[in-house]
Amino acid sequence: MTAKLRIKAKGIEIEWEGEVEYLKNDLPDLISAIVDALGVGVSDDEIDEIETLAVGSDKKFTTAALAAKIQPKSAPELFKVALAKLQLSDKIEPASRAQIHSEMKNAPKFYKPSMRGNLGKTIDGLLGAGEINEPSSGNFALTQSAQELIQTKI
Repeated sequence: MTAKLRIKAKGIEIEWEGEVEYLKNDLPDLISAIVDALGVGVSDDEIDEIETLAVGSDKKFTTAALAAKIQPKSAPELFKVALAKLQLSDKIEPASRAQIHSEMKNAPKFYKPSMRGNLGKTIDGLLGAGEINEPSSGNFALTQSAQELIQTKI
């Protein structure tokens, strides 16, 4: 079975036709790489969305917008951004490793494919530093101090 995809954004147009499996699994990484190579960043609208976030707010925001605001420079920082998005915007606490990794990929400007292979090391480091907790096996939450630190940045 084949599928067609056309994306138009910020003066960029990407057209694709091929197998559905490729569309589901590999095409998002390719599009992210193209967008990164062209230097297209997160829109100002997304950043404004984060700037209005208040502690205890019910406002929704994206991982990409939060990452654009915080500018994570490493896998542990992006992990905390993704976890913060799940906790603050989606009200998911604790979140599974798979949910967090999926959210990390939603910030393609900051996500690198190597982060997947190093996810265990990232989690171990954050647990050791006391920045996240593991309330149940394979499920994680930001510590209160880590969550407050992120909220001061947004």
